[in-house]
Amino acid sequence: MYNVGDFVFDKATHDKVQILERLEVWGYISYKVFNSLEDRVYKLTEEQIYPFSSNQEIDVNYLRYITLLSKIKNEISTGILSNLSNGVIPLPHQMHVLNRAVSNNNIRYILADEVGLGKTIEAGLIIKELKTRGLIKRILIVCPKGLVTQWGLEMQEKFDEKFYVILPEDYDTIKKLTDSEEVYCQFDQVISPMDSIKPLERRAGWSEEKVIKYNEERIHSIINSGWDLIVIDEAHRVAGSSGEVARYKLGSLLAAASPYLLLLTATPHNGKTEPFLRLIRLLDEKAFPNFKAIVKEQVAPYIIRTEKREAIDNAGNKLFKNRITKVVELTWDDRHSMQKKLYEIITNYVSKGYNKAMRNRGKFMWLIFLLIMMQRLVTSSTSAIRQSLEKRIKVLEEQDFKLNNITEEELAEMEIEENIEEAMKAISLDTKQEIAELSEIIQVAKQAEFQYLDVKVEPLVEIIDNLFAEDKERKVIIFTEFVTTQDYLSKLLENQGYTTSLLNGSMSIDERNIVLEEFKSKTNILISTDAGGEGLNLQFSNVVINYDLPWNPMKIEQRIGRVDRIGQKRDVLIYNFILSDTVENRVKDVLEQKLALILEEIGVDKYSDVLDNELAEFNFTDAYMKSISNPKNIDFNVRKIEEDVKVQVNNANKFKDIIHEEKDLTALIGTGSNFDIDTALIKMLTYYENYKGNTYLPIKHLSVNDSQIIKHLNEKIEFAFRDGILEINIEDFPNEKGYFSLWEISLGDKPQAKKIIPVFINESFILRPMAGKKIWDEFIRTESKIKIGNMITIDVSVFEHLSDITREFAYKTFLEMKTSFEKKSEETYRKYLYALDLRLEAAANIGIANIRMHKLKNISKEKANVEIQYKKSMQICPEFKPIFMAYLE
Repeated sequence: MYNVGDFVFDKATHDKVQILERLEVWGYISYKVFNSLEDRVYKLTEEQIYPFSSNQEIDVNYLRYITLLSKIKNEISTGILSNLSNGVIPLPHQMHVLNRAVSNNNIRYILADEVGLGKTIEAGLIIKELKTRGLIKRILIVCPKGLVTQWGLEMQEKFDEKFYVILPEDYDTIKKLTDSEEVYCQFDQVISPMDSIKPLERRAGWSEEKVIKYNEERIHSIINSGWDLIVIDEAHRVAGSSGEVARYKLGSLLAAASPYLLLLTATPHNGKTEPFLRLIRLLDEKAFPNFKAIVKEQVAPYIIRTEKREAIDNAGNKLFKNRITKVVELTWDDRHSMQKKLYEIITNYVSKGYNKAMRNRGKFMWLIFLLIMMQRLVTSSTSAIRQSLEKRIKVLEEQDFKLNNITEEELAEMEIEENIEEAMKAISLDTKQEIAELSEIIQVAKQAEFQYLDVKVEPLVEIIDNLFAEDKERKVIIFTEFVTTQDYLSKLLENQGYTTSLLNGSMSIDERNIVLEEFKSKTNILISTDAGGEGLNLQFSNVVINYDLPWNPMKIEQRIGRVDRIGQKRDVLIYNFILSDTVENRVKDVLEQKLALILEEIGVDKYSDVLDNELAEFNFTDAYMKSISNPKNIDFNVRKIEEDVKVQVNNANKFKDIIHEEKDLTALIGTGSNFDIDTALIKMLTYYENYKGNTYLPIKHLSVNDSQIIKHLNEKIEFAFRDGILEINIEDFPNEKGYFSLWEISLGDKPQAKKIIPVFINESFILRPMAGKKIWDEFIRTESKIKIGNMITIDVSVFEHLSDITREFAYKTFLEMKTSFEKKSEETYRKYLYALDLRLEAAANIGIANIRMHKLKNISKEKANVEIQYKKSMQICPEFKPIFMAYLE
């Protein structure tokens, strides 16, 4: 006869089942049993079951099955399951990100490492781990167009994860091929450019109804695709300059469409609270009801950040090399007299037109943009300005003007390279006069081209000659702002015997990939525009030549970041070309002096620590253009930047503490797990089937989410000393005689609340703390030679003595688990309580009494529920039990 709670075996399946109820009617005895492997309750007669101790034969397969299953359960609760050594060896700060991300069931974070620390790799590590745990299947990565290639390559090469890129032009094709409106449901892993899926505000020639239909179709398709994880790269862009911009709408929709969310940005907080509040609210709207919630304690659970200065490699050495910046100052001499004249007359033309256009800027925003572009072109190359002027005259003669205008906000976000053709069609202030003026300027430009090479050319060639004389295998990157200058430099350098590759923003993803491979394997020099260089990892080069200097210093920082990245083996060389006798150079000198003083006062090392280029761009442009119009007032013209930067730097420096994360990266050196979960799952199933006497063909790809694996993970392994313990001998293993056991500490039902510890106590009842783990590893090791003996009985007093020693040994582990559990519960409780108090404070200011009282009552009720749940979560019911015990000969 068996009692309720006893474990027995089902003769038909050989599965261990637990008796829930004994039934006896008219002399027939049966038992209601629970089979944890199949997660079901059913009935068995007395003849259909047998006890473990009497008939069950234990062999090596069973021993390996039990010990390996225990190891897998332990890794699921405490370790990293994905095989990190396959494609990438994580650096300490990347292991820190992975550990933090998967330590919490609510995986919604901002990954905010500084530029060049490998946020793409960190996201890949998290993706791989969550997939291995069976938590995610459908993944969407949203990023700027220029980063699509990088994401696809990184995921494929480093993590063996195939992602399908869906571009705007692919949408209708996929729709037709699949005969389905659900385009994004066709693939489980998708990369999509950010701006190709954001809602349109308007489009030339489209009615409002057509825009609405387009948005509904695209947004519905992507939002309702059942994503398990969404990754948004350069996520500060979806914070928007206001809560109404299209990118922010996209961010809000995506944030609500997936349980797991990763926002990647090197500049999560630029000193302005509103964009940061919008960004972090995408993760948890309830925790951040208003700006008062932006405090370190509230923000810390959501941000994972490492700064370059603290990053180390796996040997503990500083991760980044030094930067060496060389200023190449250029002066026009007699050979370049026509170039100087060209600069002067262009500046005069731009100045006059800019002042007039600004007085009626509502109508002439495109013209303002064109004049800014012309001023930048004249310092880039004579060829570039001449070709652009010729295009402009053609537009004026044909009166092929662009009629729709743009807003100042749109102007501030525009990139010259991407909008140069549209700007050419700007409405003229006076068509006839502009044609006459530009015709004269073109003649000067042609004379300048004929007179002599551009002033920047000879120094460029000399620098490149010297670089390649030092190292013939060197790779050099030249940045310019214009495609026309890019073509000019390419022809010039090809004539000097160098091979060049060209990269710009007009290229498709496939074209970019071809160019990058060409530069890496064949050519000497890459000539890139800013848009072309976005998102590139070019650390195989260590030379950046800024042939054109952007007005915004953060753009220079971005360029250098292409080579100053993880994996750079040499010091980074930077050459900045500057035309000394220009208004732009005088503005730059004044700005640099003022900004240097601000940074020194605040104690910040570089612009990139505090400035976000997207938000600062228009201020820099405005200061330069006003100074070009009135060079005597440079100090006054840059004052706005000075004041804004001072405020921004002060604010950003304050917020640096909010987003800063204290940690010891040296403790993470070499902590990547060597446990291969894929192999372990296959072995565990093989041992189990062999133990059952079945022929088993291993499945190559298994995850902890597969149904057959779940059955085993749900198996409640029990040990009863009354049934005896197994006698084991391990050949060629230096163990003492004694008792090996596995014990489970449990604080709750979830896998994360359980831990299994190995224990070895010798015959003299002396605990050997290190031996337990070594023996456990030996049982699992396929090559080990293990002999199984008989079941032997042990006296109850011996078992109790072993239990007492083990309980005392395990107490420290229990306290660590308890502290971690309580810390997480306290953190969750505190952040929501803080947010609720802020909401109560805001509700108390509502002017209409009945609305105020209703709001206060609802929030108070919500607060009471949070407190109840917290108290409930803090009630720990620990369990400590043996799940396996053996005697070692």
